[in-house]
Amino acid sequence: MNEEGQMRLPREIVGERSEPSPVHADTDSSPDDLNEVLAEELATSGDGFVLTRRLFSPRTLLSFLFALALIVFVFRSLNIDIGQTFYHMRNANPFWLLTAFGVFYLTFPLRAIRWRILLLNADVPIAAGRTSWASLPALMEYIYLSWFVNCIVPAKLGDAYRGYLLKHNGQVSFSATFGTIFAERLLDMLALFALLVLSGWFTFGTHLPEGTQIVFAFGGLLVLAIIAGLASMRWLSPLIHRILPQRAHRVYGNFEHAALRSFRPAVLPQLIGLTAAVWLLEGFRLYFVILALAQEGLILSVPTIIFVALASSLLTALPITPAGLGVVESTVTGVLILFGVDRNLGSAVTLLDRLINFWSLIVFGFLLYLVSKRK
Repeated sequence: MNEEGQMRLPREIVGERSEPSPVHADTDSSPDDLNEVLAEELATSGDGFVLTRRLFSPRTLLSFLFALALIVFVFRSLNIDIGQTFYHMRNANPFWLLTAFGVFYLTFPLRAIRWRILLLNADVPIAAGRTSWASLPALMEYIYLSWFVNCIVPAKLGDAYRGYLLKHNGQVSFSATFGTIFAERLLDMLALFALLVLSGWFTFGTHLPEGTQIVFAFGGLLVLAIIAGLASMRWLSPLIHRILPQRAHRVYGNFEHAALRSFRPAVLPQLIGLTAAVWLLEGFRLYFVILALAQEGLILSVPTIIFVALASSLLTALPITPAGLGVVESTVTGVLILFGVDRNLGSAVTLLDRLINFWSLIVFGFLLYLVSKRK
C-alpha cells in the first residue's frame, strides 16, 4: 500500500515467480501493456479504501444514474403504480421467497465445483502445497466476492478480481487462472443460450413475439463471438503471437493454454451437467418467486418462467451497468407484461427477484468483504 493509502498489487500478479510446467508464471523483464492496465484496474478493487473510491468514481456513478433513469423511464412509460407494486410485494409468501433464496445460493457450491474441475483440467497447480486457499469453501468465497464486485462496479471487473484473489492467495499464474474464468463464462453463455432457445421453443413454438426477438438476437451474437474467439485461439495462435509484443507472449500463452485445456473431452460431461444444473436452478429461482405471488393471481407455465429467468441472466452480460442494473428490471417487467401479467404484479416479481440475485449479493458480499481474510 502506498503513502496515499492505495493498495498496489503484489508484483507477482505481473511477474517474478515461476510456475510448474506447462503453466508458467507471468514472468518477463517488464509486464505487457495489457497486464499493466489490468493490474491498475484490479488495484482499485483490491482494498476496501480504494474499493470505496472506485464505487464513487465518475464512471460507476454514471452507470448507476443511467440504471436509475432507465428504471424510472420504463416504469413511467408502463404506467406502473409503485404503491400497488409494493402491496403485492408485501403479500408475497415468505416460505416460497426463502426457497427461491436457497435455490439461488445453491448455485455457488456448484459453480465452485465446476471451477475446480476447470482449474485442474487446465493444469493450474491448485493441488500443490497448502490446499486451504483452493478448497471448495475458498473457491466459493472468491466467486461470491467477485459477484459482489460485479454488482457495485460496471464492466465485469469482478471476474478479473476473482483471478487476482486466487493468484494472491495461491501464488499461481494469474493469466492461467483468468483463462479458466474465461472458459467458465463461455460454458455459461453456451448453456444459457441453448436453454433459452429450448424454453422459448416450448413457450412460443416457431413464432417469436416481437419483444423477445432482441433477446435471441443478442444471445446469438454472443454465441457467435464465443465460437469465433475459440476458433481464433485454436487455429490462429501463431498469428496472434506474431501480432503481440514479445513480452506479452508468455502471459497470453498461459491464458490460451488454460482456456483451451479447460475443454478437454474427458471432463466435458461433468462440466455440461454442472452448467445445466446451475442454469436450471437460476430458472427455478424465479419459479419460486412467482409461486410466492400465486395468491395474487399470478400463474405462468414452467417453460415460460425459465425463459424469463434466463433472458434476465443473459442481459447481465451487458457491461453498461453493474450486473445489468436497470436493463434487467426494465426488460423482465416488459416481458412479463407481454405474457399477460398485470403490470404492477410483473414489477413486483422483478423487484423481488432482484432482491435475491442482486441486492442480497451487495449486502452479504459487503459483510463477507469486511471479514474475509482472503480478499
